[in-house]
Amino acid sequence: MAVKLIVGEYNLLWKALKHYEEYLQHVSETAEDEDQRLFVDEDLEKMEYVLRNVRQSAKADWDLDLK
Repeated sequence: MAVKLIVGEYNLLWKALKHYEEYLQHVSETAEDEDQRLFVDEDLEKMEYVLRNVRQSAKADWDLDLK
């Protein structure tokens, strides 16, 4: 079941995802444990996929360009 968000929800979701991405980048850069860094880097790769999908959905639903 697809969900069509409103513009405000897309903007809020985008801000939250970008904030979490920044947090993951910080953890990846400062992690002393190699295993932790690998897990965080894997999450960062997943985050790229999620961000791309949210951006595409916002564009398709509302012609909204998220940056």
